[in-house]
Amino acid sequence: MLSPLYKLRDYKETDKFELEHPVPLRWKPSYKQYMLTQDANTQGIWLKDKNTLVAEIIFSWQSKNVLHVDSITVLPSHRGRGIGYDLIKLLIEWALTSNYYIITGEARQGASWHLFKNFGAEEMFVYEDWNGTKENYVSFKMHL
Repeated sequence: MLSPLYKLRDYKETDKFELEHPVPLRWKPSYKQYMLTQDANTQGIWLKDKNTLVAEIIFSWQSKNVLHVDSITVLPSHRGRGIGYDLIKLLIEWALTSNYYIITGEARQGASWHLFKNFGAEEMFVYEDWNGTKENYVSFKMHL
């Protein structure tokens, strides 16, 4: 497995992950910086290959039992290697250690959704053309 990181010295390193999202869903760098440094209810896990960040999962919580996946991204150069699986496994470990037992989120139909489904995620509903992206997203929940 690649090296996991839970805090970074420079969150600007994570800006490259936003380029992988549809334009309407990209976070502004200032917003992401704020979330990761000032919002006590937001956390990230990154995977590092040597000196390069290659994957991230950002999640937040508004209650004592539910985590919400805000974003999961694996750089194209590292897709198809099980890295998304590793990220979700690390998220679940973090959730259980922190006494969360439900994970919710939205995932693009296709590979992203199948990752969560492989961990037992249940489809709640589908957003058609989510935020004008011309892509469908699945809203899901997982009981740990």
